[in-house]
Amino acid sequence: MRYRPFNQAGLAVSAITLTLEPASLSEAKRMELVFSALEAGINSFELADTSADWRPVLQAAIEAAGRNVLVLTWRAPSSRDPGAMGALKAQVSGCLEQIGAARFDAVLLDDDGASSPADTAELQALRGEGLAGAVGVTCGRSGPNLDLLNAGYDVLATPFGLQADAGLRKRLRILGERNITLMGYDFFDVGAAPAAAEAPKGLGRFFKRAPVALADTDIYEFLRRTPSWSAEEIALAYALTEPSIATVRVQTTDVATLNGLAKAVERELPAGAAAQIEMARFSAPA
Repeated sequence: MRYRPFNQAGLAVSAITLTLEPASLSEAKRMELVFSALEAGINSFELADTSADWRPVLQAAIEAAGRNVLVLTWRAPSSRDPGAMGALKAQVSGCLEQIGAARFDAVLLDDDGASSPADTAELQALRGEGLAGAVGVTCGRSGPNLDLLNAGYDVLATPFGLQADAGLRKRLRILGERNITLMGYDFFDVGAAPAAAEAPKGLGRFFKRAPVALADTDIYEFLRRTPSWSAEEIALAYALTEPSIATVRVQTTDVATLNGLAKAVERELPAGAAAQIEMARFSAPA
């Protein structure tokens, strides 16, 4: 695993952060996933507000690894009721008590478009009271704008994947230079392989040309045909070529997938992959 600086507190964060969201898993499977992450060198976990089932598992991880080596983020949901932010301190305090920690390293709102000056003030109050080391928001699909430089945030979560353009990279680097910690998400932003078209049936097969599978014309198909790599692993390795991003969110409940992504962190991109990704991005339909 590789590590990068996380804000100005001297923390070192693993290149990937495991997001813990609601999932139909037994407690044993949850334990297996989180402890597999620890064994792979992942020290960063993001707890979604509604993920109460993960809290005892995270408590066990803290007891096993020690709080000081972990980077813990708490993310509030975007679907908040009016006035719900008034209860933010109670929600954060309750969660911290359940996992046996004194504070989160970061608390983020899930949508910058839904935040207000009152929201920002309450986040900053959490930081002032020592319940959060840093505060911020998860930005929408277009990524952060530079107005956020003056919003009083320490951390921003931003989409960053195969379709990230030069404009987004430039904004991220400006924000990084101003000591704003950046967490990437949606690193695999091109979806699954398209399904192949169905072949003609009956007599039609003698009069029609065999259809071309859509997967064969997919501009990102080369990702799925790279030996010894999965498409997701290449996408993650590509996202980590952006030096301004401290860590990238990973969402999976499959231990094998998680281990593959963790190993991809330490691998160099296959020869020519970065150039192919750029060419594919320019060829993508608007």
